[in-house]
Amino acid sequence: MGNGGFDSEPSGKILSEVLSLHLLDIPYDEEGEFLSRPNRFLVRVLLKGREEEAHLHDPGRLPDLVQPGRPLALRYAARPGRRTRWDVLAVRICGYWCFCHSGYHRRVAANLLFLKRPFGEFSDFEAEPRAGQGRLDFKLETFGGPLWLEVKGVTWARGRTALFPDAPTERGLRHLQTLRSFLREGQRAGLLFLVFRKEAEEVRPAEEIQPAFAQALREALSEGLEARAFVLTYDGRGIFLAREIPVRA
Repeated sequence: MGNGGFDSEPSGKILSEVLSLHLLDIPYDEEGEFLSRPNRFLVRVLLKGREEEAHLHDPGRLPDLVQPGRPLALRYAARPGRRTRWDVLAVRICGYWCFCHSGYHRRVAANLLFLKRPFGEFSDFEAEPRAGQGRLDFKLETFGGPLWLEVKGVTWARGRTALFPDAPTERGLRHLQTLRSFLREGQRAGLLFLVFRKEAEEVRPAEEIQPAFAQALREALSEGLEARAFVLTYDGRGIFLAREIPVRA
């Protein structure tokens, strides 16, 4: 199987065979306290009694995560030319760590595909394949032809319902439209939700955030989109597969 461009991803080993429910090692180095979020990708944290800046690799609003006083799991990531010395890996909420570094989603998803085969058997895969005017996350080569797959991380929940998106996403809407174009051509298309909210029992589109995405998802499902969602947990050292939950629109 080709590496599909994984060299550009954060470090972490891809599983080539089913070993366990463990998906990825990504331990944090220090625990800080959230102070503020000056912009989408920058947060100020209190770390060992001093204020530091950290990179937040998630463009969402994270409405119930980035609140003053919340504990943050931080990974040391200093290098020449970089503004911040730290990456935010997770936010502590409801007594557990909610992983929120979207830069690891593709690697986690690749390991999940090998471990669970949620879309069936495949002989090879390609990461970031060209599709339409952009790219999707994966193209799986199955015995019945290609399956085009997009991955979305979910970090927002209301009660037992995980919601996506937590901010308007034109990119996400384009991905759905691209997947629907493959469905209309008679090809398979899938959407994989990585749900980092431990309490979630279902995933639904956040209608109040982006009605167009919710409508597009409903239409895509009626056209044959294969949508799967898995709850993943983070214990401060690694990411683990917990269970599958339904996608409802």
